[in-house]
Amino acid sequence: MHEWTGLSRGRALGIVTARDPRDFPVGLFARDPVPPPSQGPGSFMWFADHQEAADFMVEIVPVLLLDPDAWPDFDELVATTREVVRTVPEQGADPLATMRALGQHWGPRADFVWWGEFGEIAVGSTDFGRLILLQYMEYIDDGGDDRSVEGDEVDDLLRFLRMYPY
Repeated sequence: MHEWTGLSRGRALGIVTARDPRDFPVGLFARDPVPPPSQGPGSFMWFADHQEAADFMVEIVPVLLLDPDAWPDFDELVATTREVVRTVPEQGADPLATMRALGQHWGPRADFVWWGEFGEIAVGSTDFGRLILLQYMEYIDDGGDDRSVEGDEVDDLLRFLRMYPY
């Protein structure tokens, strides 16, 4: 059972978006699929581990993004989501490949962008991490140089992530 289990979808989202990724290092980033392509608001969500992230993707994300009564395939979509995300913690599947697979099933109803670890962002070790790090450097007017965020700067990076995309 997780801290957000049994809460409304809004309260559950509030909990996972307010968490400190230094304590909850596994992250998800999803945004509303608003045109032009997927420029809607989004949020980072933080979890203790990949299992908690997978549970959130199954238990909260579908009801967060969709009205179950408005989508005739809602139950099938939840079952497919459960099947796809369970491979991450159980079988060590690539989280980004999982997000792409979810995108195929969800289609235009959601834009799943990233599933990874906070360190990827702080040091820019993946494509998504580098993108966010460069945008952060531009935001703080640091010329977008290729460096990692350390020490006191981590708090500033966290503030940036909470308002991303600004």
